[in-house]
Amino acid sequence: MRNYFIVIILLCLVKSGLTYGQDINIKIGFRDSIKSEILHESRKILIHLPNDYNNSNKSYPVIYRLDGDTDLMLETVSIINRLTYFEEIVPEMIVVFIENTDRARDMLPVKTNFYSGNPGAKEFLNFIGNELIPYIEKNYKTTNNRILCGKSLSGLFTIYAFLTKPKSFNSYIACSVGFPDCEYDFKELSQKAFETDQYNGQKIFITNGLKDPIDPDGKLHQQIADFSDFVKVKLGNKVTYCYLTYENAGHVPFPSFYDGLKYVFDTNVKK
Repeated sequence: MRNYFIVIILLCLVKSGLTYGQDINIKIGFRDSIKSEILHESRKILIHLPNDYNNSNKSYPVIYRLDGDTDLMLETVSIINRLTYFEEIVPEMIVVFIENTDRARDMLPVKTNFYSGNPGAKEFLNFIGNELIPYIEKNYKTTNNRILCGKSLSGLFTIYAFLTKPKSFNSYIACSVGFPDCEYDFKELSQKAFETDQYNGQKIFITNGLKDPIDPDGKLHQQIADFSDFVKVKLGNKVTYCYLTYENAGHVPFPSFYDGLKYVFDTNVKK
């Protein structure tokens, strides 16, 4: 499967505009930054724009990817190009990659045995909603369709955003997720969230690998299976929900983002 996706990446890079000569020039994005008054620091972001962005009058959906770096940008843009130009399932889109400064602080809403510092997920989510999104929507041609995507610890943050600010995004993709040392806290968050009227059409897609070395006893998988049942009972048809497991995959299964985008945009995908 991974070799298959490597071939996809190479093909999609050609599609997205490689130019050949004495040097190979690949331009898939650029770096920007935003001074955050909420976080009291400057936050770096990487931005990918669609191929014909500068010559188009169209507006585009925006994916916000956590744990942003150049490797993730290359992987993400390649998968999007595959789904956009070859399979014609997803539209062209803008991608914003948020680079980390203090990952554990920003992703965790509560103290755990794994992080004893002051949890900052609330502030980080406020930064995204009150500073980053307005900045992107002021400076780029965007639609109101927003997607948040995280993996592992940032996948936990993605679920936190779904529970606390569900209207900030239309869709949520969370890869390799569980509630390590914070299951009770997320149960409380879920109880409070699902009693509100903030859910109306959001899509959420969660994955786990069943051979994840971080989850040898399957506890994290069971936590998400239980969470999934709770979502379906409490929200019913208010949201579109999928929990997908990969039997032979480890941590952050490689097809997760590919399958997640197909789920979000392809109306023929089984819900």
